[in-house]
Order: sequence, then C-alpha cells, then structure tokens
Amino acid sequence: MLKSLIFDFNGTMFFDGQIQKASWRAFLAAEFGCSLTDADFSEHVSGRNNRHTFTYFAGHDFDDHTLAELAEREEQRYRAACLAHPAAFHLVAGLPELLTRCQRAGLQVNIATVSEATNVDFFFEHLQLARWFDRDKVVLNDGQLPGKPAPAMFLQAMHQINAVPATSAIFEDSASGIAAANRAHAGQVILVEDPQLAPMAMPAELRIDATIHDYYQFE
Repeated sequence: MLKSLIFDFNGTMFFDGQIQKASWRAFLAAEFGCSLTDADFSEHVSGRNNRHTFTYFAGHDFDDHTLAELAEREEQRYRAACLAHPAAFHLVAGLPELLTRCQRAGLQVNIATVSEATNVDFFFEHLQLARWFDRDKVVLNDGQLPGKPAPAMFLQAMHQINAVPATSAIFEDSASGIAAANRAHAGQVILVEDPQLAPMAMPAELRIDATIHDYYQFE
C-alpha cells in the first residue's frame, strides 16, 4: 500500500520538454557554440545536474563560481520562456486533483528535482505548489547530493517526509531518473510521458511499473 508519492518536476509535473529544448539549444549555441541533438538532450540534459551538462558540452569542468553563473544565465532564459508561453505553463492534467486527494487521504508528497533553488522558488510562486508541498522539504540541486541516476535525491526526499522506499511511488520522465528510482528500490516506479514528445528510449533492464501521459491515468 502506497503511503507517499515522490515527484521529479520538469517533464513530470510540468510538461516543459519543448521549452527546455529550445532554451538549452539557444544557451549552448551562445555559450559554447554547440548544437543540441534530441539524443544529447535525453542523455546529458534531461534529469542531469548542471555540472554534468556543462562539463559534457564544454569538454572541461568548471569551478563552483563559474558553474553557478552559467546555471543562472541558462535558468533566466528558461524562466523567461516559461512566462512567454502561458498556455503551456501549468501542471500536468490531473495532477492538482491527485495532490488534493493525497492531502485529504493523509498521503505524504515531496519533490526531488535537479532544478536549482531559483527555479524551484519560481515554480512555487507561479504554480502555487505550496498548496500541497512544503518548500523546505523539497530536495533540489544544491551540490550537496550526487545527481541522478544516483538514488540519493529520492532517498533524501523520502527521508524529509518520514517515508520509506517500499511504500513510495516515484514519478519520473527521464532515463537517469528512472534508473535512480530503481536504485532507490521504490515500491512503484511510474514513467510520465509527454504525449507531444517522442517517447524516450529506456534501457530494457530498468523496472517501470506503469506509464502515464496524465495523472488521471494513475490510480
């Protein structure tokens, strides 16, 4: 029996794949003169922390200060793109209803995201996430934990709400996130797919208990 639900954010709670790709393509071209293929996005951007992404495309690592500056420039571009597309900037269909049902039933919920704090605050403000989530318990990309596919972020998100893997469901959209959910030994691993994007290739060895395209499909 499930007692807690743990969500990735980008691509899972908010279908921002098109916005993310356009934002990253423009940023990488401007900063590093790089192009971004769909395969590179799936493997080196989606679900990955910024150090991995910037190091991969630049071909070298960065000191923490430079990394933070690069991340903030990219995220400013991304946040502006979200606000410029209000018709797309909303939670996935059925998610508000699911979260409200969890609230009424006493199920715990939390978020584990590779987004930086500025983006998390942006989402809390514009998508009114405080209706269901405690901002102080959200696990995010602050450099303190290894990024996905390591399970640490999901395990910490569970710990923050006194949950355990066996009775937790993890919702993810990326291969690295699904791998992290497997390594966390979650009771259920749910793949969330954006119906407007081509399905992402998933390694055959990964356990996926259900695939959904909106949260009306999750029982």
